[in-house]
Amino acid sequence: MLISLSYIFLAGMFLSWLCKKMRLPGLLGMIFTGILLGPYCLGLIDSSLLNISSELRKIALTVSYTHLRAHETEL
Repeated sequence: MLISLSYIFLAGMFLSWLCKKMRLPGLLGMIFTGILLGPYCLGLIDSSLLNISSELRKIALTVSYTHLRAHETEL
């Protein structure tokens, strides 16, 4: 599972950097990472990580919402 997470982080950061160099949003590189490493393309993500992905999405949504609420006066 840790190897899968390291693949996701490293590939995500690299493809994000690559997209920024091409003047595209960095998020696009992270989306490409999910597609490439996911079960329908290369399949490098461990199945145990896929089983807990719904919980990880909830955590990411909570963190994003908290960050947005903390900085909403700046917007």
